[in-house]
Amino acid sequence: MTAGTEVLAAWPPAAVATVVGSLLALAGTGIGVVWSTVRWRQERDRNERAHRWAQVTWAIEMICAGDVARSEIGARAVDAMYEMQIPGQIDDPIARVVVKFLVEGDDHVPDPSDDGRTSADP
Repeated sequence: MTAGTEVLAAWPPAAVATVVGSLLALAGTGIGVVWSTVRWRQERDRNERAHRWAQVTWAIEMICAGDVARSEIGARAVDAMYEMQIPGQIDDPIARVVVKFLVEGDDHVPDPSDDGRTSADP
């Protein structure tokens, strides 16, 4: 067991310091790479969410426009966004509800007073 410490004790102090310094630099570089990768992914996701929200906002503004043609374009854009099978395309729950409401309209909004029971049910 003491053979390992005897070998290290035989090293000159400058060599030990060089090895320890190199290992610390390598660890610092690894931590820096991981940190920058995490920050880059967070920024990319934030930019993608902002872009998707801008698309939803544009479509809602088009639907609410007084012009029939713009309203139809907005409705078709919302319908296309809702039907696309891109993962995470609309991941914000509020945007998903708004888009679903705009696509399906008032006909598919459940009535809160209707609990599904018929008049024969007690």
